[in-house]
Amino acid sequence: MPKIVDHDARKAELVAAVWRVISRSGMNSATVRSVAAEARVSPSSLRHYFSDQGELLIFAAQAMTSRIVARLESHPDEGDGLARAQRVLEEMLPLDDDRSVEVSVWLEALTRARFDDRLATLKTAGWFGERYLCRVAWAHLKGIDLPRSAEEVFGAEIDERSAAQLHAFIDGLTLQAITYPEHLCSEAVLELLHGYLMERWSPDV
Repeated sequence: MPKIVDHDARKAELVAAVWRVISRSGMNSATVRSVAAEARVSPSSLRHYFSDQGELLIFAAQAMTSRIVARLESHPDEGDGLARAQRVLEEMLPLDDDRSVEVSVWLEALTRARFDDRLATLKTAGWFGERYLCRVAWAHLKGIDLPRSAEEVFGAEIDERSAAQLHAFIDGLTLQAITYPEHLCSEAVLELLHGYLMERWSPDV
């Protein structure tokens, strides 16, 4: 009988292998050949998932999104609006090794999207996904209704503008933290985030 391949299990193994290579040697070292060696499979067997580094990057970025979603879904349904907002936004910041790798992958994807049309859809989805999470965090912070999808905008202009400002703040904080870790350790990043949210929190709602 032909061997039955569990594609979900194989994909999970490849995601883990991709992450180990990137964590150890950086995104530029993550090639089809290096990932195949890490996963202990032949390069030809990976062609079902990606054929070159561009497709590997898409694969890694999609895995990154799944990881963030899984962490968000595991959040406890407790705490005040400030705590909930901070938990959501922390998932996008390079606060530990795993999240630092995720940010590195995402920044590489954004850079290559300028020259590789295959990444255009991913870039667009990333923009709306991050804006959605910033809207969710803002809704927690202000005690207003949570957006139900990435396409839904706030009815009040001030809330929509504030979510956009929060988005810009998170992008700037992320870029500085991943670029200058010697100046922005995890504790400093958390302090800046907490201070930003504290100034905008409505604790009585």
